[in-house]
Amino acid sequence: MQKQQYLISDPDELRRIKFAQFRVQVPILIVLALAIILDRIFHGAGNWIYGISLALAIGALVAYFFVGLCFRFRQRIPMPSEDALLSPVEGRISRIVHDGNHTLLTIRKGIFDSVELRSPHEDCKLEDGMLWLETPAGKIQFRFSFQRIQWFVEPDMKAGNLIGMVVGNGSCTVVLPGKPELTLQEREAVKAAENLAEPEVLSLYGLTDQTE
Repeated sequence: MQKQQYLISDPDELRRIKFAQFRVQVPILIVLALAIILDRIFHGAGNWIYGISLALAIGALVAYFFVGLCFRFRQRIPMPSEDALLSPVEGRISRIVHDGNHTLLTIRKGIFDSVELRSPHEDCKLEDGMLWLETPAGKIQFRFSFQRIQWFVEPDMKAGNLIGMVVGNGSCTVVLPGKPELTLQEREAVKAAENLAEPEVLSLYGLTDQTE
């Protein structure tokens, strides 16, 4: 049995994500420290001071762990195929519609879904906040709608690599030329770097060789 191979994320890119998380958590830690100081200074002064400091401490702890859940990521993922078309984000398929000569597949990311933004294909290009891939059948586009999206500087576009991060709710719409028959269903969950299409569909775009 062949051993499962994994793609290990660049430690520098993971540190960028952790640093972004830390910046959000700093004000929360300040509030927690303030609650502890209030309790120490006014200890025994009255129940109302204790109540305020306790409420601040509990609120800060809840917010701290909430932010941690919002910045989840994976250090490694199963090694993707080089000729696959991958999902750049984690979420659920919210809609699949045919619009003229194109098919629109929208992935809706929830607030607790991974912040990973991964390369869908090694030949993808980044331009004006959008990823696109030129194929013999036409251009495949990845359009993003997020309030907080960060692209890493000069990212390695190898399939599955971390190329940025997306925090909070949002969506990614994949625009495919033509009307391919997709096996994905609406409301189906997908992870970042998970395959979006079967080999039969990929062959339509010249992304895989069906003659082998």
